[in-house]
Amino acid sequence: MKRSKTNLSFKRHGMGGLQPLARAIMVVSAVAVLATGVTYAALQSPAATLSGNTISTATADLKISTTTATSSTSFAVTKTGFSFANIVPGGSPAPTDGNLFYLKNFGNVPMALKLSIGTTPVNAASVDLSKVYIVLTRLDGTTAPQKLSVASLVASQTTGGLAITDNLAGVTAAQYKTQIAMDEDAFTGASATISGIDLVFTGTVVAQ
Repeated sequence: MKRSKTNLSFKRHGMGGLQPLARAIMVVSAVAVLATGVTYAALQSPAATLSGNTISTATADLKISTTTATSSTSFAVTKTGFSFANIVPGGSPAPTDGNLFYLKNFGNVPMALKLSIGTTPVNAASVDLSKVYIVLTRLDGTTAPQKLSVASLVASQTTGGLAITDNLAGVTAAQYKTQIAMDEDAFTGASATISGIDLVFTGTVVAQ
């Protein structure tokens, strides 16, 4: 019995001895954490600031000219169009040399171009507008001529137009010619006139 009491007494003293040691370790750890935080704050640099920044978008500014001059004053957002006469259904696009105009990108970044017809044309003879075409050619030879039906251009007015297969670089003018072609079976009758055709060109800035 005495041996048993001795053993119990030894165990109690052992447990009691571990508790102060654990507390000491915790105190040392806490002090170390606090000391680390104080050291970090003492070594922190002052702020370096870029103040008063401004964000501006690129400029999308497309204008048109129908004169041979390419000065800035010859361009506007609207110019009077052309009269395409003596179109022969089934014949070659006319006029042979085309009617000439310029588009200029006054912004400083490239633009992707689109074309639509802004309003439904006056079509008293009921010509099939899917068989009447605007033929558009860029004269510097960077792209092939495009042949777009009047019907598709009218339909595209609600979606921003049909893509023209070239981009117009920033601060650049390009010369184009436009012609009309018509399928042989586009209408039946002695003659026909389609009027009120507004060709609308738009440009969208190309992401760099």
